[in-house]
Amino acid sequence: MSLSVLAVADEVCPVLYDHLDPRRWTGVDCIVSCGDLAPDYLDFLATKLGVPLFYVRGNHDGAYEASDYDVGQDLHKKIVDFRGVRMAGFEGCRRYNHAFPQYTEREMSRFARQERLAAFRRGAPDLVVAHAPPAGTHDGADVCHQGFETFNRLVKAWKPAFFIHGHTHAYDRKPTITVVGNTTVINVFPYYRFEVPVRVPETRRAPAARTVASVVEVTERPHGVS
Repeated sequence: MSLSVLAVADEVCPVLYDHLDPRRWTGVDCIVSCGDLAPDYLDFLATKLGVPLFYVRGNHDGAYEASDYDVGQDLHKKIVDFRGVRMAGFEGCRRYNHAFPQYTEREMSRFARQERLAAFRRGAPDLVVAHAPPAGTHDGADVCHQGFETFNRLVKAWKPAFFIHGHTHAYDRKPTITVVGNTTVINVFPYYRFEVPVRVPETRRAPAARTVASVVEVTERPHGVS
């Protein structure tokens, strides 16, 4: 079994708004936003497709309050279990001015310690959702678009099947999928559909089986993005 995820980030895409055909997205189980998208757009998608929404905010979402998101669950600093898939989230990017939500490496490391404690109690996430990428993977040279080293430590510790992010726009057609150990890191800009294997339920005789990113099935990809 698997969970079909439609992930979005950074840009309103005509195929998901002006020309949205719900029949094209039959089988999607949830929408996951990696940030920098207005709440009304996310609400539109979730309502039209009739599926749950999970999100983190990006560095351009500071003007939105939690109450602006009529539907959906904020994943920031949380671990949420949905249909057998654990999701953890981290909002924002590296601090480059004093706007919200932007964080220093130390601040993000503190958030990560809080989530690692929660994961120790509940189990490691299968899917990590962030706005910014891990340092050295899909990030940029400028301060704003540099990734967090903290995320590399989380990937090493948790070994999630997937780490998804936005923030770095793929206009130069650079690779947007990178396998790091057992984890597939995906830049979902502007949208990406993929399957997350569902964990085997725990029994008295056998522990829950951890999923890995060895099998990735991409069923939708935006035109013009490699």
